[in-house]
Amino acid sequence: MEWIWWAGFLVLFITGGAAYYLWQVFSAQTRDDFRAQQPILRVTNMSAMTAGNILTLIPQLENVGRGVAYDCVLHLGGWEGSFSVKKVYPQGPRYQKHAASLVLGPDTPLRAKPQSHGYLRLSYRDRWGLKYDCWYPVTQSLSTTPPLHNIQIDLEHPDVNEPALSFWKMRALLRKSALQE
Repeated sequence: MEWIWWAGFLVLFITGGAAYYLWQVFSAQTRDDFRAQQPILRVTNMSAMTAGNILTLIPQLENVGRGVAYDCVLHLGGWEGSFSVKKVYPQGPRYQKHAASLVLGPDTPLRAKPQSHGYLRLSYRDRWGLKYDCWYPVTQSLSTTPPLHNIQIDLEHPDVNEPALSFWKMRALLRKSALQE
């Protein structure tokens, strides 16, 4: 009689292990499918031009992900204004890089006085309306013509804020997009 308990326990253990394995494979596949449709918008190149006391920064935006990025806004802290693009497409037939022109005159707060926390913020949305933010740190250095400051933007170490969704939310969004296509 005791062997029936052991056989039942063994069957339950094997069934539970197989169910756990299948759940892991299924959830990983859902996560990969969701990630494959997300945009990844980044500033990939930065140019700077100086004409007298005017500094012009030209960041280049590129979608290195697979999904389309919507409502893209680029904003530099301490600069009045922003650069926006309605849609940024990934690699493919509609792909293009976008270049913004940020003109910083001598009276711009970012150049005129030291700031402890500067940033270049890139925000956008994906096809489901989820919001993404990418923050690039900005440092100031005293220029050769004081009291103006030069601007240095670290493109290598952005602080990326992406939505953290549960498995069920990812699955619901994927099913919703599959029904719309």
